[in-house]
Amino acid sequence: MPSRPHAPTLTPDGQWEHRAVRNHEQIREFCQFLVREWGGNRHHSYAVPSRGKSRAWSRTVDGKWSAVGLADAVSKYAWSGKNFSENKAELDRFATDLQSAIQRDSNNDVCAILRAIMHWGGVDNKYRQKRTFEWIERNAGEISAKISNAVDLIKDERASLESFDGVNLIMNSTMTKIVSLADPEQKLVIYDGRVGGALGFFVARFTEEREIHRYDIADQLLFAVDRDAKRTPDTNRIHFPALFGKTRDLCHASMVRWASQLIWQVAKECQASPREIEAALFMWGYNVAEEPEH
Repeated sequence: MPSRPHAPTLTPDGQWEHRAVRNHEQIREFCQFLVREWGGNRHHSYAVPSRGKSRAWSRTVDGKWSAVGLADAVSKYAWSGKNFSENKAELDRFATDLQSAIQRDSNNDVCAILRAIMHWGGVDNKYRQKRTFEWIERNAGEISAKISNAVDLIKDERASLESFDGVNLIMNSTMTKIVSLADPEQKLVIYDGRVGGALGFFVARFTEEREIHRYDIADQLLFAVDRDAKRTPDTNRIHFPALFGKTRDLCHASMVRWASQLIWQVAKECQASPREIEAALFMWGYNVAEEPEH
């Protein structure tokens, strides 16, 4: 299960160990909660704007997306006019090509594949993704080693993530797609504002239904979220940290680690793939601010 990002400080009364055990139990309980949500009957819906990027998608759903449970959300997955299986086939091809290029240490090929992945993810705007493009350019000569290092660090729950300092290694919604596809075991999930928003939404429901006090929520369940109003699942009981802050790369890398461990566990118990759970959360998390209908 996820480890805490910093070394524990033992309180004078020696309560830390008790808290660590309780946190571990709570994360385990939340995994079970999500397993039930997979085949559950929770209703979620939101309006899809008929203008801008979502125009084509809006037309296919008559302006409103809705699902009952997370498994249903996957069946209603849409990205770039394609459904889940069509997008999964595309991601599988990217993963095969990227892993092969990294193994051959062919940095030129890796850079070309990264551009294709960014285009697929709609994150290839040179201006908006300036920081990512600059980092890739600066590290073009050793990009294979850099990406492999990022994957290994995130997957080793005992490893420090301090290297994600925005200079040596970076992590953001674009890079999370890249490390996810670079992982030969496909255990790392894509953690963006939509997946983070959905995880926060379910943590909020979990804490409400169990009446867990805000100070008793395990750190690893306080998923960092995009501060876009529709992606913010805050309630009176729980307030989630922002995904973009001073140590945003370190924070984002921690989220990829925590979410991946959790989603891998949930997927195993649902007999689904982590990619399916991730896709369901991606659809659910487009808008988590509206009151769900009953």
